[in-house]
Amino acid sequence: MIRCGMSEIVITPSLGSPIPGAGVERHSTGIKDDLYVKALVLETERLTLAFLVLDAVDIARREVEAVRSRVHTMTGIPGEHVIISATHAHTSGPTIETSYVKAVDEPYLQWIVQKAADAAAIAHANRREARIGFGLGAEDGIAFNRRFHMRDGTVQTNPGVGNPEIVRPEGPIDPDVSVIRIDDLDGNPIGIVTNYACHADVVGGLEYSGDYPGELSRTLKRVFGEQVVSLFFQGASGNINHIDVSGRTGMDRTRHYKTMGRILAGEAIKVREKVKPSTSLELHIRRAFVPIRFRRPTEEQLAWARRVLQAEPEYPRSEILFSRQAIELEHSEEVGADAEIQVIAFGPDAALVCLPAEQFVEFGLAIKNSSPFPLTIVNELSNGSVSGYVCTPEAYRQGGYENRLRKYSRLQTEAGDLFVRKAVELLNELKLVMGAS
Repeated sequence: MIRCGMSEIVITPSLGSPIPGAGVERHSTGIKDDLYVKALVLETERLTLAFLVLDAVDIARREVEAVRSRVHTMTGIPGEHVIISATHAHTSGPTIETSYVKAVDEPYLQWIVQKAADAAAIAHANRREARIGFGLGAEDGIAFNRRFHMRDGTVQTNPGVGNPEIVRPEGPIDPDVSVIRIDDLDGNPIGIVTNYACHADVVGGLEYSGDYPGELSRTLKRVFGEQVVSLFFQGASGNINHIDVSGRTGMDRTRHYKTMGRILAGEAIKVREKVKPSTSLELHIRRAFVPIRFRRPTEEQLAWARRVLQAEPEYPRSEILFSRQAIELEHSEEVGADAEIQVIAFGPDAALVCLPAEQFVEFGLAIKNSSPFPLTIVNELSNGSVSGYVCTPEAYRQGGYENRLRKYSRLQTEAGDLFVRKAVELLNELKLVMGAS
């Protein structure tokens, strides 16, 4: 038997709050659509898990632990059985201090902790007997690797639509659309979980929006009813976004997030309808911490930073900010952190891997290719233990945007391989548990 509860609560910040991302400091002036925290509680005879997803660029460790503590107090679910992740919506609220947003709205952070825990408590109170199923589809026309080999031998991030100097993409995408179908015993939909790998930074501007995961949710509600909760797990998309540099697809930025959300919803609906949900589910969870060192600025990087700061008007704002942070990091006493990895088995055929930070797509693909489970879902930006980009070793050598050292992106170059190794180890451990049970 399985019991399930889902809920969603609006967490849109007040206007005038800072919006992270985009390379410049921005403050909100309006609302395209509301932001949410969404919750899923799964309960079997032996285990109860809570999944929380926030429409936010990220969520920091301090807030993760505060939410877990409050959820435990309100529901009895152990903190280590609470999984918290972000959709990475760049037009969201000030959930963390970022490279571009210096002011942290502490009252909002406290409020968002309360609302996230409230969502879990409501989902827990609403749990009922349910049926659950898992499926896999594909969509390869709305996500693109954003790093490119150029004719001059360099690698650039987002070199521009129609740029004649582009030779080829530097890496792959992940077209998988993983879907979890959750119905009540009469077959009425309770919720749909969708997993896809693409940066949710389509909208831009100064108005709050849940980006394409928000439109995915609205489309699913139009099809299945307003009571349906759409939970979105962001895949490994550190080097994946929505920009087709060939220009063949065209893009009206004011509407493209809606197009992406609807296309993704169409695939999710198709996959859902093919899934045969079951009233039984065997849940298992494992958690591990991987010690990660922080990179420190090299003498060459420090020399460049000093040159930039001595001639600030000649350089872009982003270059000035990165240079200031390089100088700041020269004197940082922080040497590293423990990165949390969680792995959940949904029976013998499906598993979920929860990773921190922004993982390059290659790491998500490596985990899937080595997983003993036929369906493996990878969910990045989970549990806030470490932040920043997790690049491939090649990317650190090649250059581009993602590998730049800054305050919130300084993990050691081997981090991605360490995450893959530990995730696969936990997956194999859970597979053995499933075989023995």
